[in-house]
Amino acid sequence: MDILKDHRIVAVIRAENIDEAMLKADACISGGIKAIEITFSFDQCCRAINKIKENSDIVVGAGTVLTVDNAKRAVEHGADFIVSPHTCKNIIEFTKKENKVVISGASTSNEIVTAHSIGADMVKIFPANLIGGPGYVKAIKEPLPFAKIFVTGGINLQNCSDYITSGASLIGVASALFTHNSQTPGKKITENAQKFVEKVHNI
Repeated sequence: MDILKDHRIVAVIRAENIDEAMLKADACISGGIKAIEITFSFDQCCRAINKIKENSDIVVGAGTVLTVDNAKRAVEHGADFIVSPHTCKNIIEFTKKENKVVISGASTSNEIVTAHSIGADMVKIFPANLIGGPGYVKAIKEPLPFAKIFVTGGINLQNCSDYITSGASLIGVASALFTHNSQTPGKKITENAQKFVEKVHNI
């Protein structure tokens, strides 16, 4: 949790296979990103989590966790945190019992308070850019200053600082990291990661 809050960037990796996932993860790590989220979007996602955990300096989590069974699989393979697109009491209780960080999907003030009351460490607002952007985060933080917010969806170099200064504890970056027109995608991803790390650390 300390690394997540201090570093403030999570590379959200959605891939079709383990080779694509590892290429993206390795490139992000080379660019200075310390937190990686591997989504449940391909069969070997838990194996990817396990391979990334071989690097002890990296915090790795599982994303799009819809069931307790998926949460168990991820934790068994070394996941440090669990991210769900919804608030599920059973997932939260299991993850907390395992002493892992749990981030639950929520957007309205009622959903956010509910997630925190059940035990979520953070709430995930997605898609942040469509729900209301940095202005929405600021509006939520005024009546709910205790809320720790993880924003994903439409985060880029132009708006990431706005989300953080508006009160987001953590930003999840996906397409802005992995967009490239290069024959060497790993190099471009590393360059993108370096830009995000520098931008966030200068806020």
